[in-house]
Amino acid sequence: MRVARTTRAAIAVTAAASLALAGCSRAGDDAGSGSGKASGKKDATIIMSTLNNPFFVSVKNGAQAQAAKLGIKLNVQNANNSDAAALNQATTAVSKQTGILIIDPVSTQSATSSVTQANGANIPVMAFDRKPSGGKLATFVGYDAVQAGRNAAKALAEAVGEKGKVVEIQGLLGTNVAQDRSKGFNEEIAKHKGMTVVAKQAADFDRAKALNVMTNVLQAKPGINGVYAANDEMAMGVLSALKARNLSKKVKLVGNDGISDALAAVAAGDMYATNAESPFALGQKVMTLAADILAGKKPAADETLQGRLVTKGDAKEYADYLVGLGDAADVPASLK
Repeated sequence: MRVARTTRAAIAVTAAASLALAGCSRAGDDAGSGSGKASGKKDATIIMSTLNNPFFVSVKNGAQAQAAKLGIKLNVQNANNSDAAALNQATTAVSKQTGILIIDPVSTQSATSSVTQANGANIPVMAFDRKPSGGKLATFVGYDAVQAGRNAAKALAEAVGEKGKVVEIQGLLGTNVAQDRSKGFNEEIAKHKGMTVVAKQAADFDRAKALNVMTNVLQAKPGINGVYAANDEMAMGVLSALKARNLSKKVKLVGNDGISDALAAVAAGDMYATNAESPFALGQKVMTLAADILAGKKPAADETLQGRLVTKGDAKEYADYLVGLGDAADVPASLK
């Protein structure tokens, strides 16, 4: 019944948004179609899926820093992982004729309504990290999620000596990022014949959920050798579960994102590796592309960024790279 109520609420929000936007379209201006027509505006609205995750906080920080350099007034909104809130925020931004709408979808399918609203009002719209399933984008920018999963699988295979029982803790499966990271991981792990994935459980990219999921997995599947967590927030929850059973040195753990807590854990030897994808650099790239679009330039339809695997031996080097970006805030004290 919860799903049914949620669905009715989403339909109601969509209908209300459509009515609110009926008079917002800028007739004759095709900037929203990616035509390269300069809007003359120097403002942008960015809707974050959540700011309760260090990764997205760092994306915001990178975007704000770059916007300041480029002279763009940036309005940051937090959807708090609510599809309805994200849609309401998009409706407000479009009704106020924002120069460009930038979204990080809460879920891949639900974001289509926000994109099509901006399309209908001829406002350029771009997305990052998670890709909407419909509507027309001026561009999409994100890290290569399939390759991230492959990198993690290779690292985990190395960590466990190419054999043993491993667990996959998946992200929010309604997003293309979670699906692609899982796809890459499973494609690569299948090449390592001595390894068996004995459990796959979703923890929705959430630390507390991952702690609970991993606690249950450890009870049901004793004797595991390694764990892949599809983001570092979940990896931190997994690590807590392992430490509670004195398994953190025995069970090898690989994460994804390169957040500060994970870098500290890698440097301390509590995690084997993280596939680091600097969120600060992502935020910088988002605003660089937004500035190009506002200036009438046409970026590529997709801008794919690559992460890098960070193990204990090169954790300090990666920390220095973050400092060079201007992102000292994401460097743990142990690596400064």
